[in-house]
Amino acid sequence: GGEWAATLGDEIKKAQAAGDPDTGATYYRHWLSTLERLVTEKQVTTREQLDSTHDAWERAANRTPHGTPIVLQPDDFG
Repeated sequence: GGEWAATLGDEIKKAQAAGDPDTGATYYRHWLSTLERLVTEKQVTTREQLDSTHDAWERAANRTPHGTPIVLQPDDFG
């Protein structure tokens, strides 16, 4: 909708102002930034919860052998 498009446009403009070359290679990052911004603005979650989940996925991915499913465990969040 309109809110999504406006927020995505704003995120892309901010990235360009910070030096993003806007080649299309970083579009996914803009999309993700938009989603994170909207869910925090709407108080669906907090920045802290997003960061914690990101870190948990990174820990789980780092210990998982290539080609096997990544499984989050409670320890990944601490």
